Amino acid sequence: MKLKDEQHLEESRTLIAVGISDPDETYLDYLREIGYILEKRSNPEKLYEQIIAQIPNVLLLDMDTLGNHAIQIAHKLKDNPLTYTMPIIIVVGNRDTEKEIQALEAGAEDFVAKPFLPEVLAARIYTSIRRNIRLQISNPLTGLPGAVYIEEQTTKRLERGASIAMCYADLDNFKAFNDKYGYNRGDNVIRILATILNEGVGMFGTPGDFVGHIGGDDFVMIIDGKNIDEVCSYVTSSFDALIPFQYDVEDMERGYIVSENRQGEKRRFPLMTVSIGIVTTAQQQIDSYLIMTEFAAEMKEYAKSLTKSFVTPKSLYRVDQRAGSKFKG
Repeated sequence: MKLKDEQHLEESRTLIAVGISDPDETYLDYLREIGYILEKRSNPEKLYEQIIAQIPNVLLLDMDTLGNHAIQIAHKLKDNPLTYTMPIIIVVGNRDTEKEIQALEAGAEDFVAKPFLPEVLAARIYTSIRRNIRLQISNPLTGLPGAVYIEEQTTKRLERGASIAMCYADLDNFKAFNDKYGYNRGDNVIRILATILNEGVGMFGTPGDFVGHIGGDDFVMIIDGKNIDEVCSYVTSSFDALIPFQYDVEDMERGYIVSENRQGEKRRFPLMTVSIGIVTTAQQQIDSYLIMTEFAAEMKEYAKSLTKSFVTPKSLYRVDQRAGSKFKG
């Protein structure tokens, strides 16, 4: 059996090759022959917009031609949850140690030094794809990035001293809803919350702000601190307006359901609300993702306690007002 047959893909993969400078493009022909749907671009103009529009499986960049553009595009793609797991492979002939290190730090998965055999490039691309599939971080229910991405991106922002707010969102009385109506309807509520969070960040956030799904009904928004009120007000008001319609009519009209608590006792549970606890680097100097998460979780519990104090519970957000200390993990 020929090596080409062994490397042939079981399913087609899309690949964009940018700035390829070699007169001999045998390796691109080889990639096409083994199953890659390959598009070639001569320059990086509007490349980011094109990638976001179609999100290929692999990006191949020629650093000899692109130079710093290769580093810049890698940075932007790895900062976007939609393209975070897309492998970026860089081919290079004119070795520049500093630029290679910068590209790797920006998130490029691999370097291939010219000259190389087409089979070697194919093997390294496939290995990167397989590695990134194993490291998939998106939540299967919502498609939002999970804990790995949230921690990595928050840590990056803390390290560069960015002004950020961590907004920890959690549903109140979700278990009772799940127990009565079943997991399918519960999953639909999770999707609704994910949509509302994305809408809030999309409409009132700043480029780079994002929503992450830790798991279950726990979500995190990482946003610019100046956007807290607009984003969180939209989320809480939208959730309260939409969520009653997820209940049966009789439950919606009376404002509660009857279900068992964790001790097996029947009791009334109000309609679901969302509580958001917020900690911001504008209030405190925080260098640790874990500390930031801990404070945001504390504020979430505080918001929950306030929600329960209303005759008719409503969704709330609360910002940690502690200040003056520098917190490190």
